[in-house]
Amino acid sequence: MTQPPKQPLPKQPLLKPPSPLPIRPLPLPPAGFDPSTAQPTLVLRYGLPAPRPGDGPAAAAFRRAFLAPPAGRPLLFVEAVPPGAAPGPVTVRTHGLVPAGRSVNWSGGSLAAEGARSLVGVMARWRVPAVSGAAGRPARASAWIGFDGQGFYRNASLPQIGTLQAWDGAGAHYEAWVQWWARGEEHAPQTLGLDVAPGDEVSAMLTLLDPATVRFNLKNETTGTMLQAFDVAAPGGRHVSGATAEWILERPSPLGSDGWHPYPLADYATCPFTACLAQTRGPGEAAPSEHDLARASLIRMIAIEADPARIRTISYPARVAGDPRALGLTYGSPF
Repeated sequence: MTQPPKQPLPKQPLLKPPSPLPIRPLPLPPAGFDPSTAQPTLVLRYGLPAPRPGDGPAAAAFRRAFLAPPAGRPLLFVEAVPPGAAPGPVTVRTHGLVPAGRSVNWSGGSLAAEGARSLVGVMARWRVPAVSGAAGRPARASAWIGFDGQGFYRNASLPQIGTLQAWDGAGAHYEAWVQWWARGEEHAPQTLGLDVAPGDEVSAMLTLLDPATVRFNLKNETTGTMLQAFDVAAPGGRHVSGATAEWILERPSPLGSDGWHPYPLADYATCPFTACLAQTRGPGEAAPSEHDLARASLIRMIAIEADPARIRTISYPARVAGDPRALGLTYGSPF
């Protein structure tokens, strides 16, 4: 009989009252603006990811694709946070692994910086999965990328951007969100102004501007809609350590959870991540180096059940043959 892990996830401390995420939007591009043909200085004025001389080939290709309009029509630009928009439901995200690459709330990949290097950029595309679940039983599945998720260290925090696929017990809804999780604080995920639907392909980028500031870029490739770029400062005087980058499918936990009781995982079937890339920089280096998923650690999500006592895999990642930047996430167990 399989026993639960001997090393439990840390319990969440009592949290402070919710505080809004301090989003600082960049200027919104005008209608008809084409960043793929504009001068780089103008692209940067709007906070968009203009190609940089120091980028490697994969990062340069990602930036070019991100800036490209859909065939035959211009890009649409939408406000990062529309007027009157409220933060999304408050959740608590726990950020630790139990032994052997297992987690009660994460599945996906995590890449650690080596030596004296630190992460300064992370990017990916994923296809928004359709979700379902049991009648009358809310369930969640969030897909996101972020920095510094392995959070056992003091003052741990995690800037992240992604899409929520939520089953409310009778139907599903989908939205884009941003959050900067910080240990001991309560920062609700902020719903963003980019509409997403099942089957849409989404591109996302996080760029470290300085040790305490991250720029966020998000685009719906399928609809040809780009979210207004915005910056967020680390909460509580924290800094981005740049220790890890993540590409994750998660089931978040409700407010007040101790980390052992996340929402049930919505049945998402599959969620493919592609174009996964991380950038690191060493001391004194001007240009970043780029990294695919070749040495990333893979994480499978588990459910710990009491009757009968067992650990069951409920979501698992797999590398894609021939593509070191792709990761497939699948609902259920491979066994």
